[in-house]
This record gives sequence, C-alpha cells and structure tokens, in this order.
Amino acid sequence: MRSLTSIADLTNDEIEEIFSLADGADKLRTDRVAAGHIMATLFYEPSTRTRLSFESAMQRLGGSVISCSDMKASSTAKGETIADTAKVVSSYADVLVVRHNWDGAVQAMAEHADVPVINAGDGSHEHPSQTLCDLYTLRREKGDLKGLTVVLCGDLKNGRTIHSLVYALARFGANVVTLAAQGMELPQYVIDRVEREYDYALAPVASDDLSAVVTETDALYLTPKQPHQLALFTQVDKVIQTRLNTLAAGLRYDAFYMTRKQKERMKEGGRDSSYPMIGSDFLKEQRFQDTVVMHPLPRVDELSPEVDNDRRGIYFKQAAYGVPVRMALLKFLFDQRATQPRTKKSEDTYENPLPFGPKCRNSNCVTLKEPISTQSRFEIHFADEIGALIQTCSYCDHRLKIELIGHGVSKRYCAYDVAFADTVRVWLKNKELAIFDSIKEAEEHGYEPYKSSPQRVLMGEAEIITAVSEISEQILRDCQDPDRLMILGVRSNGSRLAQRIAGEIAARRKRKPELGEIEIYGSGDELRRVSPADAGPLNLKDREVILVDDVIFSGRTIKSALSIIFRSGRPRSVRLAVLIDRGHRQIPVKPNYVGKNIPSSEKERVRVKLRELEPCEQDQAVIYSIINPGDNSETTTRDAERAALN
Repeated sequence: MRSLTSIADLTNDEIEEIFSLADGADKLRTDRVAAGHIMATLFYEPSTRTRLSFESAMQRLGGSVISCSDMKASSTAKGETIADTAKVVSSYADVLVVRHNWDGAVQAMAEHADVPVINAGDGSHEHPSQTLCDLYTLRREKGDLKGLTVVLCGDLKNGRTIHSLVYALARFGANVVTLAAQGMELPQYVIDRVEREYDYALAPVASDDLSAVVTETDALYLTPKQPHQLALFTQVDKVIQTRLNTLAAGLRYDAFYMTRKQKERMKEGGRDSSYPMIGSDFLKEQRFQDTVVMHPLPRVDELSPEVDNDRRGIYFKQAAYGVPVRMALLKFLFDQRATQPRTKKSEDTYENPLPFGPKCRNSNCVTLKEPISTQSRFEIHFADEIGALIQTCSYCDHRLKIELIGHGVSKRYCAYDVAFADTVRVWLKNKELAIFDSIKEAEEHGYEPYKSSPQRVLMGEAEIITAVSEISEQILRDCQDPDRLMILGVRSNGSRLAQRIAGEIAARRKRKPELGEIEIYGSGDELRRVSPADAGPLNLKDREVILVDDVIFSGRTIKSALSIIFRSGRPRSVRLAVLIDRGHRQIPVKPNYVGKNIPSSEKERVRVKLRELEPCEQDQAVIYSIINPGDNSETTTRDAERAALN
C-alpha cells in the first residue's frame, strides 16, 4: 500500500509514469479503472480546485466519493483525534484525500489509516499533488524539465506548493530563481536540503531585469553542480557586482510561478510590504515574450487580469490539468496496493521511546498540536562540515541543532562535538543515543556528565570588554554612512555580542543602530529585529551590515548566516566581526574585525561564556581539549566534570 504525503514518496520514474497515465486520461475514463472504489475527502481547510478536481477525477474513473468539506462540522469539533479519524474513515473508503492546517498532519494520519492517503496540503509544509500538476504543466508547455529556469515569486516562506515544487525541480535538474516578497523568503531548511541532497549551489542575483515584477527585493539563483560560491562574499565590490549582473543577464526565464500572500499562516495578518506582481510591465518586457505565467490559485491581486487574455498566462490551463493528473495519481496508487511503501526511515532515524528529549520547535507541527497521534521521530544529520548535529522532524522537516547528547547504557551526557561523530553514530545504530534539551533535563533523569580536560582562560572580562570597544570603534571608522548601519548577531553568543557592540556605537553617536538576530537552526523567523522593537521587519536593502559571532573556526556557520542575509535583501556591504578567530578555515571567509587571534588544534575547543547567557560571575573565553565519550576511561570526579561543562 502506497500513500503520497510528500513529493519524496515518488521516484522520478514514478512521476514520469503518472504523467504517461495522465496523457491517456481519456482511456482511463473509458476503462472505468476505479469502478467499485470509494474516495473520502477530508478537508480541515477551505478548498475549491484541489477538492473538486480530486472528486471529479474519481468520478471520471468510475468511482464514487464521500466528502467532508468542513471538518469543523465533523467529530473533530467533539475532540476526535486525527488518528481516530483516519482509522474510522479508512474503513469506509479505499483512499483518503486530506487537507489539514497542521504541518505534518497528513503524514500522521497515513500512519494510522488502512488505505492510501493523499496529502492535499498540510499547513505550510507540502502539497505534492499540486506539484505533480505543476510539473505536468511545465512538461506540456515547455518540454523536458531538465535545464528549464523557473522563477518562484511571492510568499516562499508559507507557500506549501513552493516547498514541494523546489524539491521536485531540483530532482529533475531545473534551475530555480527565487523572488520573494520581503520577509517571506524561502526557508533555510529548504535550501539546505536542496544543497545537500541534490548538489545545488546558491547565489544572489542582482538584476534590473526583474524590476517588472518587484522592485524592493533581489533574487536568488539555485542551480545544479556549479559551486560558484557567490553567497560567500562579505563585501559587494565592483568585481562581484559585475559577476552577478553577468550571471543574471545570461538567464533565460522559462516560467514565472506566482503565489499569493498566505495571510492565514501569518501572525497578526502578515506584513505590509511590497509584494511581487505580474501585470502590464511584465507583458511589455521583450525578454519575457516566451515566459509562461503559472499560479496554483486562488489569486488576490498579484496577477493582473490583463495576463488572463495573454497566451503566456496558463494558470487556468494549469488548474484544468489537475483532473487528468489526479486521475493518473489515483490509478497509480490503486495499482500499488500490493506493494510496500517507500521507506522513509534510514539508519539515522531517531525514535525516542522516553518521555523526555527533543521536541520539534515548529509551533504548527502536528507533534506539538496533537502528540497522541504521532511518534517522537527525527532524522539525524551529521553536519560534520559545520561541526554540528542536526535533527530534522520527520513530520514537518523543521530542523534544530542538538546541543546535548547522552549514552543510554552508561547514563552519561556531554555537549555534542564533531569529534564524537563516529561514537554517536554507533550509539544511534544501537539505539543507545539520548538527546536532551538542557543539562537540567539530563540530570533529572539520572545522567551524569562526561569529563573534559581542565580549562584554560584565554580572555578575561577586561580583555573582552576592551575587544568589544575596539571593534565598535573600528566599525564606526570604516562605516561610510552610520545612519545605514545594521548590526546582526548569530544567536546566541553572537547576538549578545552584537547588542554590546550596538551599545558601544550608541554611546559614541548618541544614536543606536538597528539591531537584529540570525537564528540558523530554528523554526521561527531566521532573521528578526531586536531593536527598535516596534519598527517592523528588518530591511537589508542597501544597508551596511555588520555580522557578529563569538568564534570563527571552519567558517561554515558564517556561510549559513550569509545565505540568510542575501536571501533577505541586497545590502550595500556585509562585514564580519568576531571575538575570536581560531584559523583552520574551510570556507574562504575572512573577518574584518577580530578581538583576538588564537590558533588552536582541531581537538581543542574554544568557548565564550557571557554573563547574560551562563551562570558565571564574569565573561570568559576558555580553551580545553576534547575527550571522546567513547573512551570510557573516566577517573575524574563528578564535581570536576560539572565544572568542565559549565
């Protein structure tokens, strides 16, 4: 039995098989391939095209439909769980089509249903059947998908159709240009997955060619196997600008995929900002004469009615393709009833059998909304290139950096370090790995800390204060326009240091610069304002940005932070300030401002302790050697171990 909860449930060959079936939709209708079958549609959110096209598809195949178009009028209103709903309704029907407002809810229902389940959209996560329609439309209108350049416009953060489509386009070798409305950029976890799984590279595109669609944001270019690394620069000089303009000038835009602002998924109704629009200016541009315009619909005001009567506006044809594609999908799933589903579990799947441990940080994830219907399950990614251990929710794909790990047999815990990667892989394979949100949680469950070597102080409080002051002075000296200055700190230590630098600059200028925070491995806004708090979303356009972190070693964290910055707007420049530079750079990023250069070996760790974040009386930067927890020669006392962690 096969379900479709994510576009990843289908191989490229299976997608092509579905397209071939869709090409022969008339024969499927004549053969009545679904005769005697019943489809149930369960929609927890409003729908017109998706629900009706599924119901039309099933009826054309000779099947019948039972429908609950408003789940608020169902037993859900009485408190029935989605797990129970799936179990009950799957005894009435041969296939379920579900739309839900929670991320990952359809996956959870598929785990409890006895029949195939199709995801008709889950929160802001995915919409795989719409992606099939989009790919089919592109193939019919443009031919082979490989090598096409598709521009994704509008709300790329909350648009579930976008996330599924990006993954699918990457799989088929298409080029993707993202043109997001301000504050609605493609999430970093989507870009990371495309880079990691499909070997895509990302670069910002500076081009006036797209001004016919939007004027206040810049584009990003995702393309396979061209590691141009243009996202790594920290100063937009003339040479880099020329390279970017050359890259943009050479692009052929095959399709624009426009989305509406997803107001229902935004806090307080969303943001007031410039939103991309396709209208008369677009239609007049010579370079767009062969560029088709797509939209999953419904539209609001991002598509002008003028486009309706133009041959390039194919969104109504795109909607019509939804029927043959969904006919083909239903036929495919009925034929697959005797086959096993494609396994989503890997050797790096972490299932936590204990009542404590990691939880998804996405507030709209089904695992938080209704834990009783889900399992605590994550994919563990060993991001050795940045020295981090990342957990990805198996339901909603949101990521979180793991800080504390434990060994279930020895009942010991420690902070994760890349030096432990091989040991942790063994623990994971043997189901001995424990993951904690805090030291308190670990110790409440009887775990004791592993040891580390004695710590040596590299910088005391006075030296840290002096370094912050000198860095602030250098920043002001180099700043061309202090009124356009913006300080961005990498959470958590980098953010605190950024606040101190902003305070120093304010004391000198009698005016505090704008201050923001970057969270690389979170589930909320990746870029958010710290102060002034009531000034709306940060606008990086033409700003002099100072990126602040506590320690730079490999440069991978800075690479991710720069990616977030250049997805959010085109600053005039980006300069990097760090308290400590350890050397050993794997990424060619050079700090502009350094408090102290401290060469150290790969087995040594440098840690900055700030009063605001840790229970210490004074600021400190310390260095210590890593002792692998796989080496069970533990001779130090519990007090010494606790001191090492603190």
